[in-house]
Amino acid sequence: MRKFTPLALRLCTAHRSAFSVRTITSTQSKALVSTRDDIEYCRRLVHKHDYETYLSSLFSPRYAREALWGLRALNIELLTIPTHTRTPSAISMRYAFWHNTIMGLYTQPQTQNLPPVARVLHDAIQRSKISRTWLRRLISERQTSTAINTLDDLQKHGERTIACLIHAHLESLDVRNMHADNAARAIGVSSTISHMLRSMPEQLAHGRCDLPRDILAKHNINVQELYKAPKNTPELQNAVYEVATTAYTKLCGVAELHIPNSPRQALPALLVAVPVKMWLERLEHANFDVFDPRLRQTHAVHVMWQLWKARRKGTWLDVSNQQTGN
Repeated sequence: MRKFTPLALRLCTAHRSAFSVRTITSTQSKALVSTRDDIEYCRRLVHKHDYETYLSSLFSPRYAREALWGLRALNIELLTIPTHTRTPSAISMRYAFWHNTIMGLYTQPQTQNLPPVARVLHDAIQRSKISRTWLRRLISERQTSTAINTLDDLQKHGERTIACLIHAHLESLDVRNMHADNAARAIGVSSTISHMLRSMPEQLAHGRCDLPRDILAKHNINVQELYKAPKNTPELQNAVYEVATTAYTKLCGVAELHIPNSPRQALPALLVAVPVKMWLERLEHANFDVFDPRLRQTHAVHVMWQLWKARRKGTWLDVSNQQTGN
């Protein structure tokens, strides 16, 4: 059976981190506007649409966790605009609404009539001074939806979307560090690739394929045939293997190079890599067949166990990564 490369990985040892909850001053508390209902709205949205990220969020301190729910809820709101809005003009108006609303959190003191997601983000910005760059870049990239012609395009898309959410999560943890930022960028790319591969069967069933065009051409994949009969083929397996290896190798590099050199309090934001790594390894065990029904299952208890071990050890590498068995 084909395996990911590199196969030999070094263990990164780390002491168990103790994460403290930020103390909110009376001046800050007066400026906060979100309610428990707002936070619960964001939590439920993430729980429903981004369950594995929700599980990883449980290892963040309270205020960073609430900030993450707001960030991920915004991402979900942006992703669902094309499916919930029919006309191009209405779609543009929804994107403009979110852009103006979120950017207004930085420039306008007015907080009345904000949607729940915006109120939660308002408080996160007040507490942690989250940079507007990450949110502006996220909204712009979701609205643009440029064609993915190359694998490099796909990686840049990940840097401008999921990586921005991880950067902002880091800031909610009071982490501004080069190694943590490099880790966030690589994890964002790996997460984007993983999501694209996971959703491929459904995409093909609806006449869509997000595999980069250069990968399709390199492996002689006839997309029209896949649309007619979505199924695993040797050509598709080779393409999936190449793309998945890129994602997996980045996660290995993060664990070896950046995690040991990042502040301990950065780890909760980087734990989103754990379920991504787990799914990629399941894909490997399925011989890179994205149609394998086992890949559609989420084992919450196992994910939580792996998240807990990664948090405790300070890394998601383990001895099993060094084995070359089946």
